[in-house]
Amino acid sequence: MGLAKLSAFMLVAFSLGCSDVSLSPSVAASLEFTYLPAPAIVVGDSLRDVDGIAAPARAVVRNQQGDILEAAPVRFVYADANRDTALSVDSLTGYIVSLKPLSASGTTARIAARVGVNLQAIRTVLVTIRPDSVEHTGSNSIDTLRTTRPDTGSSAASANSSGALTVTVRHVEGTASTLVPNWLVKYELVQPANPTNDSTFNVFLVNDLRRVSNIDTTDGSGAASRYVRVRASKFPAGAALDSAIVRVKVSYRGKPVSGSPIRLVVPIIRKP
Repeated sequence: MGLAKLSAFMLVAFSLGCSDVSLSPSVAASLEFTYLPAPAIVVGDSLRDVDGIAAPARAVVRNQQGDILEAAPVRFVYADANRDTALSVDSLTGYIVSLKPLSASGTTARIAARVGVNLQAIRTVLVTIRPDSVEHTGSNSIDTLRTTRPDTGSSAASANSSGALTVTVRHVEGTASTLVPNWLVKYELVQPANPTNDSTFNVFLVNDLRRVSNIDTTDGSGAASRYVRVRASKFPAGAALDSAIVRVKVSYRGKPVSGSPIRLVVPIIRKP
């Protein structure tokens, strides 16, 4: 599960009714719900970003010419308020708070951004349980990646990528633990250092489709994964065994959960 579904636009310009769009540069013609900081919110807490900081929903309004209307009066609402009162949304700022679990009939909650009576866009957020710990899944030793040249095409991209670096996030209550779905997990290349996960570097991080990505969202089993991708012509520098070191972070309310960060070492060597 990748971080792509966290950032996709939803219902970019959805009209509630038929009306003529004004050519006036001050009149809203389209609405883009551009941002929710995370796919899920913990019951009793605010919606927070990957670093655990409470962050609001965001939307962009444009006129017919495509110019952004900074002063457009966007309002945010809990679109499922007729079903339950699980979420509270500050209509002006877009901050979202989970007051209680969703009703039995609800699996996701819809947040609407609105401008006037004609423009609305909707995104969904899930309600989850508090993350308390994270652990590396599988064997303590990670298989050596043997790079292959020439490093071209999709088959070479797979051949020059490590196995999945998988971690599992849990909620702990007494002696019992429950898997935590839909939680953000952040991966960082420490060696060779690549803090921005730049794909032009010798080593970078990718998802299961071999697309550049260093943030994943836990699936239904509480698991998240990323892969080390190596430019075979550049790394390792010589014939000797080298390593990529990855740091995996999971936080809640701005603080690392138990077990975070996790240090994972991927041995890498050139294939003879």
